[in-house]
Amino acid sequence: MNGTKHPTACAVASTVCRAMVLCAGSVALSAAVAAEYSWQVTGGYEDIDSEGSIETNHSSMRATWYLSAVDDQVGPYELAPFLNRSSHVSVSTGRTKLREQLYPAIFGDGIIGWGPSPRNVTDNGSISVVNPALAGWPTESGLDSSEYALDGRYVWPGSGWYAGAHASRSDADMLPDYPFAQTTAGHESAGLFAGRYFGTRTALELDFGSDTASQETLVTPFFFDPVFGGPVLPGNPGIPGFEPIELRTGTDIETDEVRLSVRHVARLGDSTVAFSASIRSSRSETRLILPEPRGYFPAIDEFGSPVRFVSDLSPDSIYNDIFESERERGYSLSGALFPTPALGVHLNYTNSDHDTWGIRDAVGLSANWFFLRNAAIEIQLVRTDSDGGYFTGSPDSDSLGVRLHGRF
Repeated sequence: MNGTKHPTACAVASTVCRAMVLCAGSVALSAAVAAEYSWQVTGGYEDIDSEGSIETNHSSMRATWYLSAVDDQVGPYELAPFLNRSSHVSVSTGRTKLREQLYPAIFGDGIIGWGPSPRNVTDNGSISVVNPALAGWPTESGLDSSEYALDGRYVWPGSGWYAGAHASRSDADMLPDYPFAQTTAGHESAGLFAGRYFGTRTALELDFGSDTASQETLVTPFFFDPVFGGPVLPGNPGIPGFEPIELRTGTDIETDEVRLSVRHVARLGDSTVAFSASIRSSRSETRLILPEPRGYFPAIDEFGSPVRFVSDLSPDSIYNDIFESERERGYSLSGALFPTPALGVHLNYTNSDHDTWGIRDAVGLSANWFFLRNAAIEIQLVRTDSDGGYFTGSPDSDSLGVRLHGRF
């Protein structure tokens, strides 16, 4: 992990503290050693450390109701819903907080004007360098989002066929990169799936899904000062004779995806092993809504400075629609070993190839331990790498997650 900004020890301490709170709730469940249960409640916390001084944490809660009681004696406790061919309905909610350090400084000179110094770049030729906060610029960006989801499946007794659906929604407010811009985002997804059990320990599933992601940026009224350069923010003196205008830009992305997956559970001596694999393909249509290019005209500085160019954008400008189409292909592999019914160790690998972001893969290692018959703790480490790198929007990251499961 990146230890300069987010030490591993701090991440572990924060995660363990949250896990202890959730653990207390799980242990408060019925302590009776029961072989059947109808409810499972899961609480989780994940801490992600990415390149570029990006820090993310995600908390979640999920509740699942099984239409028929689940017998946990048929195999490892973790696999009981799968081995019982259980029908279920689940609801979940989550919150995500992402923060990214922005510009190390705001620099300016008499010709160029004022502006932010990019990440990891030191400008030695500027006349003056000030703290972003003193210049009125944000020192960090990020987002705060809330997510909600509903899913379920029904298994026809005897035949092994099953079908289900899933839907989710999230809304996010983003901290602005610039003091005169505000961005909001939303995401909705839905899908249908169907599959069949072959015997009691193998299942094949086909999933069709679609989602829509939207983002809108509102640029509040501002000018470009022809004398000193840089933006003149709302509330500051403007340029006589020029009216500020409001700009909106937007992005809508619609994605259709198909996924084929298989899962198999087998015996290995006194232990149990589980394997799963999936392949998927998606196609996205992106619609960019942008204003017409700005017109520029010269303005003479009364103090004798060089000629400046001032942006002139009419409120009547026509907005452009730009469409793009992209594809993504990927697969995932997973293996698990259960030396005892109460303990499982998992190794996961996921790979995706996107037309724009390039190749991205993730390796995860996790352990799930039922310290009580009806309560478990799961710890997961994931390393994600991207060939595209930070500047394509997919930075490398390390994550540590803890989940608590309670059954009753």
